[in-house]
Amino acid sequence: MKTEQMQTLNGYLNPLNYGYMYPQNSPIRPCVVFDGGNRFIKWIDPQNNVKIIPSCVKEVSEYQWKRLRPDPETVLLEVDGKRYAVGKLAQDLGGEPTFQKDKCELAEILALVAIEPNQGFSNVHIAKFAIALPNSLNDDDVTAVKRLENYPLTKEFKRNGQHICYTVAEVEPIDETLPAFNYAKSQGFFSFPEHKNAVWDVGGGTSIARIYLPNGTLIHEAEVILPGTKALAQQVAVEMKEVFNLDFSPNLADIMDAIQKGDCIYGTDRLNFLDIYQNACDKWVESARAEIRSKWVNHLPQLGEVLVVGGSANLAAPICEASGDRFKIAPEPQLFNIVAMAHLAGGTNG
Repeated sequence: MKTEQMQTLNGYLNPLNYGYMYPQNSPIRPCVVFDGGNRFIKWIDPQNNVKIIPSCVKEVSEYQWKRLRPDPETVLLEVDGKRYAVGKLAQDLGGEPTFQKDKCELAEILALVAIEPNQGFSNVHIAKFAIALPNSLNDDDVTAVKRLENYPLTKEFKRNGQHICYTVAEVEPIDETLPAFNYAKSQGFFSFPEHKNAVWDVGGGTSIARIYLPNGTLIHEAEVILPGTKALAQQVAVEMKEVFNLDFSPNLADIMDAIQKGDCIYGTDRLNFLDIYQNACDKWVESARAEIRSKWVNHLPQLGEVLVVGGSANLAAPICEASGDRFKIAPEPQLFNIVAMAHLAGGTNG
């Protein structure tokens, strides 16, 4: 999975194919979509490029700020007299990964990476700011992201050196799995759309599986919430320290990066933790399988298919293989949710 700041998707995953167009000759953006994940931040810019950077933020001093160099996987922010690097530079400078914080509480900073004017403008009015949340009914999380609303007042900040004046009329919290379900159904991903179907979002912080009725109604009692790759990395770190007789605790972000790359090689000493990781994965898969069976026992006879999305979707590969394609991993699973959000937003822009 590539992690460059800018990616334009090809084929059916390209939001442009569904009329997701912002007016380029106006300071108004009808809708901006943002997914501030625990591992990666994703959004779509005014030119309809999908962007993805590491989900990490670092507040830096004025002197450090002057020594920063541009990086394609980093956004530099100046707001309220403070300076932040968001993305890879934040990682490299020892910033705290989002998975170690509350991503909703960080939204006032993280979401600024997605606030960009149309070309030729330095001001932007966002009519709707759609933000993905694990649970849109969590009052604390909703209150946190709603702080971005400021219309009719304006706020100012600098993004990569560009002065931006912005207003946000409405923040719309969206359950992380709902856009993926609606998008998958509209594009024919489900073989039995007239039945119940499910989306399983395997992410860095949490892994959420939800069953939906054909009209998009969530079956609340069937919701399954499991640990994401953060918990796996914690388990791997504990075992690495013992197996390799380390006098330090391995960095979780570095472990997760090595898992993401697929080599399971840690640090300049090139410690290979593949066996440790595979053992942890086996336990994770068995735990996930047992929890899903328990919660879905009354729904499985009527359940069509389960679409697996998210940056850690490949963790579910053994379950997909054993299910006879009843569980299936989405194409470009890391970006599926943000493209789904863009598709749904495109339908509201007219």
